[in-house]
Amino acid sequence: NMSGAKMSKSAGNVVDPFTLAEKYGAEAVRYYLMSDIGTGRDADFSEERLTERYNADLGNTLGNLVNRTINMVHRYQSGGLARSETVRFADESSFAELLPSIVEQYSDAFSWHLVEEALEHAVYLGRLCNLQIEASAPWKMAKEKSNKSLNDLLYGLIDSLRIIAILISPALPKAAHGIFDQLNWKMELSGKEERFSLKDAEWGKLPDGHVVGKPVPLFPRIET
Repeated sequence: NMSGAKMSKSAGNVVDPFTLAEKYGAEAVRYYLMSDIGTGRDADFSEERLTERYNADLGNTLGNLVNRTINMVHRYQSGGLARSETVRFADESSFAELLPSIVEQYSDAFSWHLVEEALEHAVYLGRLCNLQIEASAPWKMAKEKSNKSLNDLLYGLIDSLRIIAILISPALPKAAHGIFDQLNWKMELSGKEERFSLKDAEWGKLPDGHVVGKPVPLFPRIET
């Protein structure tokens, strides 16, 4: 529907997806259609809503998380990470405990064709990571020389980004490749679909001594 009325050529209230893709980018349009419009149900299309979802979920949540996390790994760790088993969120739940639950819910949602719900689990993980950064204040940890705690936090965030890239890949393949490129992960499969596999969405696969790449903005905000 458009403004409450069913779209039809005779009414002239149709939307050209190619025009939208040219204006906002194909991934922005695809993400909106897959995350905001329930599969198999009537829904209202809104260009304003498209920009809101893009800026909130992709720009502010995922794009910001990728950029700030990789920047911190370079600033505080010279780009490298030691493997950690002890990473915990501010509420004391561990990454290792939380991530399997999120991945399982994501997989179940796809099994029931609830694409919008599956993508929400990926964005939810991104929100948790951003909240963890604010709660932990790694910039203070760096000043206090809390090297082990700082490495544990950054390792947890980077491995979470690796998993987020896998989860968003069905809807945002270009962005998922961009995250993997910046993480220096599976570079031999760069650009190929088989780079992403749900069986790899397991905590702790980032090896000891892994070095990340340089941050590149993924989701520049859409200014209205």
